[in-house]
Parts: sequence; structure tokens; C-alpha cells
Amino acid sequence: MIDPASNKNIQNNFIIDKDTLENSKNSVLVVNLKGKILYANKNAVECYGYSMEELLSMKISDLGSSNESFHMDQQFERSEGKKINFQTLHHTKNGSNFPVEVSYIKIKYNSEILFLTVIKDITVRVKKEDTLRRLASIIENSEDAILTKDLKGIVTSWNKGAQNLYGYSKEEIIGKSISTIIPDESKEDIVSILDKVKNNIRINHYETVRMRKNGTKLPISISVSPIYNEDNKVIGASTIARDITKKIKSEQELKNKYEELSSIYEELAATEEELRTNYKELSKAKQQAEKAKIEAENANRAKSQFLANMSHEIRTPLNGIIGAIELLGLMNINEDEESYIEILKNSSKHLLGIVNNILDISQIESGNIDLCIKVFNFKNMIDVFVREVSFACEKKNIGFTYYMDSLIPYKMAGDELKLRQVLINLFNNSLKFTQSGRITFKIKLLSQINEKIILEFSIKDTGIGIKDEFKKEIFKKFSQQGISYSKDYSGTGLGLSISKELVKIMNGDIWFESTENLGSTFYFTSEFFLDFSESSNNSSSNFDENRKSSSKNMDKTILIVEDNDINMQIVRNMIKNLKYSYQCAYTGKQALKLLKNTSVDLILMDIQMPELNGLEATKIIRKNEIHTGNHVPIVAMTAYGMLGDREMCIGSGMDDYISKPFPLEKLKITIKKFLG
Repeated sequence: MIDPASNKNIQNNFIIDKDTLENSKNSVLVVNLKGKILYANKNAVECYGYSMEELLSMKISDLGSSNESFHMDQQFERSEGKKINFQTLHHTKNGSNFPVEVSYIKIKYNSEILFLTVIKDITVRVKKEDTLRRLASIIENSEDAILTKDLKGIVTSWNKGAQNLYGYSKEEIIGKSISTIIPDESKEDIVSILDKVKNNIRINHYETVRMRKNGTKLPISISVSPIYNEDNKVIGASTIARDITKKIKSEQELKNKYEELSSIYEELAATEEELRTNYKELSKAKQQAEKAKIEAENANRAKSQFLANMSHEIRTPLNGIIGAIELLGLMNINEDEESYIEILKNSSKHLLGIVNNILDISQIESGNIDLCIKVFNFKNMIDVFVREVSFACEKKNIGFTYYMDSLIPYKMAGDELKLRQVLINLFNNSLKFTQSGRITFKIKLLSQINEKIILEFSIKDTGIGIKDEFKKEIFKKFSQQGISYSKDYSGTGLGLSISKELVKIMNGDIWFESTENLGSTFYFTSEFFLDFSESSNNSSSNFDENRKSSSKNMDKTILIVEDNDINMQIVRNMIKNLKYSYQCAYTGKQALKLLKNTSVDLILMDIQMPELNGLEATKIIRKNEIHTGNHVPIVAMTAYGMLGDREMCIGSGMDDYISKPFPLEKLKITIKKFLG
């Protein structure tokens, strides 16, 4: 290995000091004419990742690009100098590349031509240059006008945005005073701006006027910042300018709009006194309206409470009457007694129908009556209806004819109960006002689209018809045709009103045709469905009617909780007829006391009772069951029949609800639901 420290090149007057080379921040190599590395300093070993022995076995071309060859004598002759500089890429032992600046210095050592090679890593510098180039490109291509000037106001740079804004090219403006684009009335701007820049003051969004090359003036917003040299001394200013023509136009439009609104405001202000006077009157009217609203709400609540109380008070004795009639019908009675029982049965049903009509209207008004879509046998339902109305017409010596479209399917899904209720209401209406002639009932298939079908029903009579002046009132609540007629034809006047609302719920329509003294025809349509599962035909009331009561029923005990003696007797006899065992309690407290020592399978619970009502008693029973883990079914047995009463009972912990008065068959179905 050569010793650079002992070499002195007299010809070139160049002295190599070993300590200087070893401590250099750059990589230093000494190579011969063939490029073989003869010496490497400490920095070169660290930079390239090779050991000293590995470097001294390599050529300098092994560190750089393949075209870095050595014919250095010829290169020095061409350069006519002692030193050659160039930039290239070198790579480390692990294969990573980095940019370098290489300097070759020609030296002599013992009459041999050698080259002192200084390799400087310029990675940081290249990155800075790339950053500056990208920044310069961004500035050059910015839509905003960006320019620089020295402290004397001479333009030193000018981007494309400035050229587009002012109309001057770089060649036309660089080297000239910034005053070229400043109109006479704004000449003082440049002096003020440069003074602030010299004092390290930044100017933000200063609005002024500048002159374009074509002589037109341009409103702009400028931001000016100082430019510093390496010593942090201010040497110039950079300016970003933006055209604010649209902004000024918008501000002017807003100003014009404001003036227009101000004019409107003045007009409104002119009527302020009048409005204040009217406001007092309106406030008074509002108070009166609110008072009337409160009174109406109170009246509506009172009506609902009245209906609930009336329902309870009427249903309670009706339950006893209807139950007693049914039980009498099970006894051995003669023909005369049977006729009286039939009268009682019809009268009680008529009274129950009136109560139900009033409750139906209350539910409809509240908007809380919903469809109950179930699969049913349409033909069977119509056959039963036809038998009933045929019998009624026969008793009144009125003819009856019936027609049903043969295309109508037997089974369909819909609300059977509401459909039957509408049919009965319309038929009863026709029968009531028809003294002779006939009633004709028709059912027609109007349309069938996929699984949806629309049916049209019509009931035609030869009755008294409807007066022209009453036709608009016919579907209103509590309306009947004329006082003279009302004396002859009793009723609540609710049937047609209820029918109209029920038809609407079934997605149908209702109308009529009538001529006074010739008769009337009432029509209505209803929507049904054919796409249904057979399993949906099973409801909670569909039990096997062929199952016969047996001695097994006696193994089941039913607790009857009822404070009314008559109703207790009726229900007790019904349960006895169904062959079940029973226990009796006349108050909620008696029921709780009895349950402590007696096991029952079902509880029939009245709601309105002294001391402890049925709802409170149920909550206590359910609370006690938490500890026993035994759940006894409880069925509400109440004369309350208003909307929400069922939900109130279920919410208290009851399992089901039957409304008084109820027939024996309804009680039987309900008991079988829980006891089988």
C-alpha cells in the first residue's frame, strides 16, 4: 500500500497529508491509471460498507456506473487541467444507490501517475434541488399571479399566472420596475409596501388596483412577504395577486340587494303600528281558541269516559241476561217457553248491537281500529249470512234473491268480521225500510291482479228510498231520514257511518243509488288476498270441535273472581256445564288469600271490584310467582270494551281478555286455549 503522507509532487506543487485524508468528511481514494484502488480513507469504508481489504481489491468502476472507465491521461489532456469533476451514481455493498460528486486530482508518486479521488455524497443537495424544482414548477403553473422584486422595485421573477393576469410576458417585464403595472393614482403603493417589507412586515389580502398591458385597470387582492438571504437579511419581496373582479361584482349585487331589502323593510315598518294593533286582537282570539280547544279536549275525554262507563254499566247486566238465556236454552223447556226465550235472546242481541255500534264509532274516531287479516272460507261465511237474512226476510214476508260470481274463490285472506259487520249493517238498513217487495244481494268479481282481488257487493231493496235533500247526510253519524221516519223506523243512525269507515279501512269504497218511494241500492268494494299460507288459517279460536268434554276436565280447577252475584252465578253455571271444577272469590283480596292454600289451573278475573281491583290483584299474583316459578293463566273478564282496555289488561300481566257479555261458546274457546 502506498503512503500518501510521504509523497510530494513538486511538479504540481501538491502536498498530501495522511491525517487530513483520514479525517475528511468525504470519501477519499487513490487509484492508478487502471482504476485500481490503492488507498481508501475511513469515511470511504463507512460509506460504501466494504472492509478496507475488500476496497483495496476493487477498482473504482466497481463502485460506480459501468461507463466510469479510466483513460485519465487523455481526459486530463483534453481538460488541460489538474482536476476533473463530474456527477454520477455510486452504490454501496448492499446495492443501494446514491448520487455523488467525484473530483479526480492528478498526482505523481515515485514517478508513477496516480489520481487522488474525492467522492462527495450529494444526496441531501440533490433532494433540495428536486424540492426547489418542484416548488418552482408549482409557482410557475399557479393560477395566481406570483412575482418577486428586489428592494428597489425591480421585477426579478414572473410566473404564468402573472402573465395571464397582467398581459406581460417574462421577457417584457423582468428587469423593469414594478411601477409598470401600477396606475398613477396608486404609485404610492409601491413605496409603502417596500417600506413594510424592509421592516419584516407581511401584508395580507390588500385590495388595490393594477394596470394591465392593454391599459385596463384591474381590481386585485395582494399578499406580500419578505425574501431573506442566507444571513436572514431582507433582499426582496414576493407577491401573490388575485383578480377580485367577481368578488367586487358580488359585493355590489349584495349591496343592491341590501338596499332593496331596506326599502322593503321601510314599507314593512310603515305597517308596524297596524300589525301591533292586529296582534292584540289575534292574541285575544288565540286565547279564546286555546280555551275552546281545551274545552273540546275535555269534552272528548268526558265522552270517552262516558262511553267506557256506559259500556261497563250496560254490559254487566247484559252478561247476566244473555248468560241466563243461554243456560235456559240448555234446559228442558216447552214450546211456549222457547218462544219467550227467543224474544229475550233477540232483544238482548239488539241492545248489545246498539252498545257495540256506539263503541265502534268511538274507536273509529280515535283512529285506532285496524284490519285483522286472516284466511277464511268466503263461501261458507256468505252461505251463513244468506241463511240468516233469508230467514229474516221470510219472517217479514219480503222476497230475497242472491247471486255470487262463480269466478270468486272459496278461500281468501281478509278481515272476515269487518266484512260481515258491513253486510249486516246494510242488510238491516234495507230490511228496516222495506215493507213489501224484495231484497236482492249480489257479489261480483271486479278485478284480480296477481294475488290481490277486488270484490263488489250490492244490496238492493224496494223500500221507501232516500229523499234528495237527505242524500248528502246519509253517511253522517246519528243521521236518520226525517223526523217522521225516525218515529216509524227506530235506530241509532250509526250503521251507515260505521260501514263507510270500515269499508275505507278495507281499502274499498261505498256509495248508493236511490229514488224516493222506489227503493235504494247500496254498493261497496273491498280488497282481499289469495297469496297465503294454510297455517295462517289457524287462529287462537280454531280448536278441534270434535274433542268431547270428559272426566279429565274435572281435574282442572278454575278460580272465578267476580263481585257481581248475578254474573258469578252465570259464569259458575257455564263452567259447571263445561265440566270443570271451580273456586269462587268475590274480591281481589279474597282471591289472593285463596291462592295461598289452593292450586288452580286458570283464573277468570273481573276488573272493577271493591278493595282490590283485578289489575292490582294480577300484579301481586305475578310478583308472587317470581318466587314460586309457577305461572297461572289469568283471563280478564270485564264489561269494559273500549279501545285500550285489552292492552291495559295484558300490560298488567294478564294472558287474555274477554269482554262481557260473552256467550258460552266464547268462554269455552277461551278456556280450551289454556287448559286444552
